[in-house]
Amino acid sequence: MNTRVEVILQVRVVTTSGSYPDQGYDRAPAHQPVKVQLAEAVRKLRIRDTNGWVALVNGTQIEPEKSYEANGLKGDVVIDYGPKEGGGGNE
Repeated sequence: MNTRVEVILQVRVVTTSGSYPDQGYDRAPAHQPVKVQLAEAVRKLRIRDTNGWVALVNGTQIEPEKSYEANGLKGDVVIDYGPKEGGGGNE
């Protein structure tokens, strides 16, 4: 009998268009690819183009194709998701 314990994380995605969920955290299994939650955030926040965007956790870039577990993430996870390079300044 397989009694694998499912590890669940608390996940929040923060973008320049807002946060998903807008309050608190969403639950995600540790074996799920990060891209699943990012896609849900993009859909809910009605973001049109994420070409060139990166996902950062605590300032470190993570790989959305990999699971939370494979990215070394656990517990409460806040993902900063946005353009790789910031915009220009005042001219």
